[in-house]
Amino acid sequence: MARNGKRASRVAVKTRRSGLSIGGLVVVVVVLLVVAMMAANFFHMFDSTGGETEGPATADVSAPAEEEDDTSVAAAVVEEEPEEEPVTDLGIVVCLDPGHGGNDPGCNTDERLEKDDTLALALATRDDMEAAGITVVMTREDDTYVSLDDRCYIANQAGADYFISIHRNYASGVANGVEVWKSTNASDASVYLADAVSAGLEAVGVSRNRGVHTGSQSSEYEDYQVLRETSMPGVLIEMGFIENADDNWYLDTCLEEYAQALTQAVLDTYEASQEGLGGDSSAEAE
Repeated sequence: MARNGKRASRVAVKTRRSGLSIGGLVVVVVVLLVVAMMAANFFHMFDSTGGETEGPATADVSAPAEEEDDTSVAAAVVEEEPEEEPVTDLGIVVCLDPGHGGNDPGCNTDERLEKDDTLALALATRDDMEAAGITVVMTREDDTYVSLDDRCYIANQAGADYFISIHRNYASGVANGVEVWKSTNASDASVYLADAVSAGLEAVGVSRNRGVHTGSQSSEYEDYQVLRETSMPGVLIEMGFIENADDNWYLDTCLEEYAQALTQAVLDTYEASQEGLGGDSSAEAE
């Protein structure tokens, strides 16, 4: 009986040792499975480049992130500038004649020359007229001497519809103001243009409106050559007295506005002629 009891005890001990070994293996297997699952979940949280993905683990990480459209943003911020409309050619041709030039300074003081003032206003008027669709011919565009004969020739050869000669005045005494001259045989269109120019300059502002005159300063029966020998309606403007401080201030300050007034006077005269209200804008009467 004692031998049998010892044998049973050794079997029990062996059985316990075997049971412990199997249980340990089970625990190890379970631990490895848990670690593997955790590792799988961990690596699933990163994309192929090692960056962390956005959203839940089930998100489609293969789809690229939508980039912001820089072009649309820029278009929303910066509006496209509208294209400038082309200037409509009105079919009107004006000859602008800046008085004097070159070795002919015109009337002058120590500070000013007539030839410079007339050119400045003529150039400003040219720019404004061209912007309005009027074709402009200049008898001079810089400090160049042009004879009176050549001035008339340029205007006639160009087939101008209107002629505007720009000058400054001078007086030995005290005088001021703007005046407009027309020829003694002025057509209805010339009369209309002279009145429109005088009114337009006054509306801008002058020290004094000396009105519209016929002939020339020499004689009311003797026309200025540039009006006598040109074949279209025309006027000669004396833009104030060059020795008068007020007249000079007005010319310097209102140069662009005067240019606009001359442009408008031409447009008004042309419209009136088309409607038969300002006479025929053809050649002067013989």
